[in-house]
Amino acid sequence: MAPDDPLPALSLAELETLLAALDPRLDGFGEGESCLDDAVAYLARLGIPTMASEDPPALILWLEGWRTAGGDRRTLRLMVTTLLAQQRGSQAS
Repeated sequence: MAPDDPLPALSLAELETLLAALDPRLDGFGEGESCLDDAVAYLARLGIPTMASEDPPALILWLEGWRTAGGDRRTLRLMVTTLLAQQRGSQAS
């Protein structure tokens, strides 16, 4: 997966879940070295398969690519917040 691959298409509920998973108050929730490991650990607690599963979902693959490319939680939170605002705006129209 290339670092410039777009975030997989997510529903409003999925974006809200991802935003919650990226909450900086979750620091230390995961066991890895990256703050994004906390997000993946949170998603796993919600029942979303991880990289260890036989067929990881596109979101988990994308998050791993983002982390590997040096992406951080803060930037990803900004992007997800923007996508949420766009989706909510398009639903209101």
